[in-house]
Amino acid sequence: MSNPPELPARLAVPSDAAAPDGDLAADVAALAADVAALREREHAGRLRPLEVVLIVLLGVSLLVHALTVSQLLRVRGTLRDELDRLAARVAAAKGTPLSYTLPIDQRLPVNVDVPIKQNITLPVNLTVPIKQNITLPINTGLGTVDLPIALDTTVPISTSVPIALDQTLNISTTVPIRLDVPLRIDLGSPQLAPYLDQLRDRLIELRDSL
Repeated sequence: MSNPPELPARLAVPSDAAAPDGDLAADVAALAADVAALREREHAGRLRPLEVVLIVLLGVSLLVHALTVSQLLRVRGTLRDELDRLAARVAAAKGTPLSYTLPIDQRLPVNVDVPIKQNITLPVNLTVPIKQNITLPINTGLGTVDLPIALDTTVPISTSVPIALDQTLNISTTVPIRLDVPLRIDLGSPQLAPYLDQLRDRLIELRDSL
């Protein structure tokens, strides 16, 4: 009984490591050559069914491996491009100011003491009604005679009264505040630029590690 033909080295041990795109084409070409060689050897001496199944499984495994690595390389290239564009946008953001409107709707408590020290002149313009009965004593030489007099009149008063104010007035209240405050943030300022640079460096490191 003749010995079974030896399997080619490419089919005996499948490779688990990810190969570059150029090596994939070479491996597929080598697989085709090995299969052709096995067919020639099959005409010379029949292969066992187990060997045929093993060859087919190894061929399918290598093909799946090649397709998987090709897709992974394509995804890796797309991801590297996206990270590169994102890093460029972060670097360009330092020269773009950020505009934002901050809405404020609050009640502000106010409790202050206001000193008041001032001289003011208060004008007085009024009419004072007088309605009264009085007794007016009259000396007649023979004696004093009390003469009753009924007063019913009005007296106009027009004057200015100086007033000196020197006191502290306490004001305690709550003032509602409703307004929109426009804000303009410079992303290239010394306070924010280091954070953007750090983010860009991290994105570049992540791109290079893929």
